[in-house]
Amino acid sequence: METSNVRLIEKLFYQKIMLYHDLLYCFKHERESLINLDLDKLWSISKEKEEICAKINAAKQEIVAALDLQENQKTFELNRIMDLIGVEYRAEFQKLYLRLIKLKSEIEIFRKENMAFVNDSLQFLDEIIGIITGADESGIMYNDKCHFNKSGAPVLLSREV
Repeated sequence: METSNVRLIEKLFYQKIMLYHDLLYCFKHERESLINLDLDKLWSISKEKEEICAKINAAKQEIVAALDLQENQKTFELNRIMDLIGVEYRAEFQKLYLRLIKLKSEIEIFRKENMAFVNDSLQFLDEIIGIITGADESGIMYNDKCHFNKSGAPVLLSREV
């Protein structure tokens, strides 16, 4: 692989790392906005996340183009990129690769926690509405092991997918 292509790919890896940092920042602010119930901020964060994801996908496509892959290899896989890069550049790309993996796992943790927060909040509100409207006659109780038992009341609120 030519040195110019390797440098271009390296630049694109750094760009992806910066974009993933931005995405992680968005998820952290999303958590704060969820806690503070700042809906306007949540909408702006959602739009920002969409823009960042589009830029990440564009960077992936640029990396695939720079690698000049065969038509049947056009999918983006970091492991395959490591195999295509010359041995003299692998150490640096290994560091970049590990940074990307670390960022992706941090983002996934925040994404799951934020989804759990939204689901728990909606479930709580649904139970409150059920109690107020009298739809949940059988009640919410604790069992003999002090665990929460929920009756089969209909769900009034749900998370938009």
